[in-house]
Amino acid sequence: MNLPVKYRPKTFDDVVGQEHVVKTLKNALKHKKISNAYLFTGQRGIGKTTIARILAKGLNCEKGPTPEPCGKCAMCREIEEGNSLDVIEIDGASNRGIDQIRELRENVRFMPVHARYKVIIIDEVHMLTNEAFNALLKTLEEPPENVVFIFATTEPRKIPETVLSRVQRFDFRPLSEKTLIERLKYICDRENIKCEEEALSLIFEASEGSMRDAISLLEQAYIYGEGEIKAESLREVLGILEEETFFNLFKMIKEENSKGVIELLHSVLNRGYSLYDFHRGLIKAAYGLMHAALLGHDNKYKELAPYFPEQDILYVFKILKDMEQTLRLSNYPRALFEYELLKLANLKKIVPRGAFQIAESRDISPTPPLYNIHSDMKKENIREGNQNHELLKKLIEELNLKEVNNNGSF
Repeated sequence: MNLPVKYRPKTFDDVVGQEHVVKTLKNALKHKKISNAYLFTGQRGIGKTTIARILAKGLNCEKGPTPEPCGKCAMCREIEEGNSLDVIEIDGASNRGIDQIRELRENVRFMPVHARYKVIIIDEVHMLTNEAFNALLKTLEEPPENVVFIFATTEPRKIPETVLSRVQRFDFRPLSEKTLIERLKYICDRENIKCEEEALSLIFEASEGSMRDAISLLEQAYIYGEGEIKAESLREVLGILEEETFFNLFKMIKEENSKGVIELLHSVLNRGYSLYDFHRGLIKAAYGLMHAALLGHDNKYKELAPYFPEQDILYVFKILKDMEQTLRLSNYPRALFEYELLKLANLKKIVPRGAFQIAESRDISPTPPLYNIHSDMKKENIREGNQNHELLKKLIEELNLKEVNNNGSF
């Protein structure tokens, strides 16, 4: 099927999610305000190389320069098929040395063979060496009139400032959920693919805003589901754990159930999921818990949110970061992963209790009344040592709830 290639935009009007780039380039072609060098930046799979090819067609179409290349003339067809002698695509990762750039400089000195403009597209341009960039500078400073450079990169910070100052830069944005899902629905309708709405949302989350990744996942799920895409089967393809697993995990953390936390991990691994799958799902769950606790979002973790004050959530994310490092660097990731989970199950013992103590009963309010704070803290915080005792004194003084004597009495 190869859906990503089949549904790759052929004109500016086919491009979705990059309106700010498309409008500027169309206006440039319409009014013949052509720059000698462009830089397209942004994450993978959001249209950088595709728009570079469309721009090349707009420059060289028999009707052009035009913002609406016909796609039918000889030049448009050659560019689409990758056969044009005057539109050269270079992979910066495999042609990164000074010798390749010197050869390119010699090439651009000659007039185009058939086209109006000679277009040089360098993908992942940040991979060029410093010497290669220096060799390219002279051409960028004094480019031939009929040559246009289009650079594409996912890491613009690695490009020298001397190059950045000589190009028109366009920052491509990750596609929004609405834009991406609408495009996937369009493809499903054209291909007669039955797809559940929840499955489309899962594809969006997994693709992280990349249209190419999303369409590739759609095709993969279609093949796996034999013509029908269901959320359950898509989770199996992507290694996505159900949200109930992480709800139960945070419930065990609230109850300080160390044994249950480890047993839950074992059950997940025995089902064929990896530590990476578990960690990825745990990050998403912690994100949902944070929004429920701090922003009051009505999601799966709303009922658990009052048990996790801000300092606990901060520590949860610190542990998640340590888990990520464990997965990347450790020779024994499972053992250290379980160690980090045990730390989560013992948050109340590890994290110093702040002034606003979480309640121990199920019937609690997210924020206790201020007039009860000093009595609750007297029972809890003074017993925890000098550090929390000083915190208590400072809070009472700032709130003017009651005068605090030098000896700490109320």
